[in-house]
Parts: sequence; C-alpha cells; structure tokens
Amino acid sequence: MNIGYVTEPEKDYVKALDSAFTRDALVKAILPFRLVANDALLIAKSIKTQNDWQDFRAGLRRERRGEPNSEQWMERFAAILLPKIMLKVSMVAQQFCAPWGCAYIRLRDEGVIQEVKGIARWRGK
Repeated sequence: MNIGYVTEPEKDYVKALDSAFTRDALVKAILPFRLVANDALLIAKSIKTQNDWQDFRAGLRRERRGEPNSEQWMERFAAILLPKIMLKVSMVAQQFCAPWGCAYIRLRDEGVIQEVKGIARWRGK
C-alpha cells in the first residue's frame, strides 16, 4: 500500500469489506490494506466455521443499517470494521483538519507509527 499525502483509504476499505461474500474473499479484500489493517486481517483469518462467517456478516449488516451489535460481537469483530491504525490516524486527521494520508505520513515521520515488515504499528509518544 502506497500512502501519499492525499490518500483516503477508508471508503475503499469499506467497499472492500462490503463486497466480500466469503471468508476467503474477506481476507483477499483486506490484504491490500495490510499495512494499516493487519489486526483486521488476523481476525478475518480466524473466522473458521460457517456459523462464525454468518455471525460476522449479520453483524456487518446491522452496522451498515446503524443498528447496535452485541458486546460479544464487537469484542470479536470490531477490529475488522475499524482497524486500530486506520482509526487512530483518522482521529489525528480530523483533529488537525488534514487529509488521512498527510496525518499518517507525519505520524510515521515523527515515530508515532513505525512500519515493520510491511505492517504499521502505533508506537505513541
């Protein structure tokens, strides 16, 4: 994933999730975002049974309709909807009225985000 100053991956990420109709398709949909959504990728790979998949898809549909999910569902699958790095960068971007990509690059340059083997990690300061 190449992140430039005006990169805004959130909408593409949401479209990718919504277009995945199998567990394997979900994993493939998240892979291009692995740099900033590795936690989501790990959870998607942990979905093993058809019941787990149906539970995830039902919760995703509820989320898209603005309906709440159970605490258990959120604990298990929320990182797929809001990967940690994407969420934290979005919060910084919103705080400073900056594009998502600009916030990511500044956080990386300042050492708050560290990229290790193609995966971004929040180091904080």
